[in-house]
Amino acid sequence: MIQQDRAVTSVISTILMVAIVVILAATVSMFALGFVEKLNEPAPQVAQTTGEFVVGPNDQAVKVNHIGGNSVMVKNIEIIVHASGPGVNKKERLINLPSTGHAISSANLNEDNGLIAKGYGDDGYDDPNQVIIEDYPTDNNIWESGETIRFEINSGDNGADFRESESPHANELEVAIVHTKSNAIISEHMFRP
Repeated sequence: MIQQDRAVTSVISTILMVAIVVILAATVSMFALGFVEKLNEPAPQVAQTTGEFVVGPNDQAVKVNHIGGNSVMVKNIEIIVHASGPGVNKKERLINLPSTGHAISSANLNEDNGLIAKGYGDDGYDDPNQVIIEDYPTDNNIWESGETIRFEINSGDNGADFRESESPHANELEVAIVHTKSNAIISEHMFRP
């Protein structure tokens, strides 16, 4: 009878396989944990918004109403506005909200093309010192259900004119509200007056 010493080899191979799995698991977990630190916080769930773009003889007002869903701190939003049409292609972002004194100023615009003119007052009058959220000072700079973001689109050479008789004439206005902490669009509207 021939004696075999193969049992020792199978034990060692099992130990080696377990060691390899443990090392791979440690490597993968270190790699994965490095990504966890870079993940953004989840975007708030703004369930529903409605938008309105009112073109009058002297003003062009954008209103975005928060209907339902999570509240959003105004300091955590950015508004991207893009006007386009024959001979018109202008894009601008409202940043660093709310601004000092709660008015839109040049410090809140990342591009200097003058597309966004000013805040739109909650009393219905054009006022560059008005707020982006209409219920100030009663609110605490939170865009929540029942509140409206308001601002105006500038017309003329630096803006985008949506009035029928004006040229160059813009015919589309896209407004996107972005949650900056998660980099997610929480509201988006396309207007064609």
